[in-house]
Amino acid sequence: MSAELRPVVARIAASLSAAALSLGLLTGCMAQGPAGVVVAKDFRTPPASKTRPYFLTVRTANGDRTAFQVYVKDFDRCAIGERYPACTKS
Repeated sequence: MSAELRPVVARIAASLSAAALSLGLLTGCMAQGPAGVVVAKDFRTPPASKTRPYFLTVRTANGDRTAFQVYVKDFDRCAIGERYPACTKS
């Protein structure tokens, strides 16, 4: 491959990998967090953002605190003190 084509190929490869990552994020493949009691709720970007990530923190049966990203509907349904994932079903 000629030296002139290397930067072009590198940019194309970077664009394709970014597109693949975006597609994976848009498919909604968010893993469910561990079961436990909700102890905190948080969002990590300013309110003006349409794609703000929402997080719940739960305390598991063994006392560990784990924060994980959830969909906005689950964030809204689960109050502090409720059991996760049961609170997402209401």
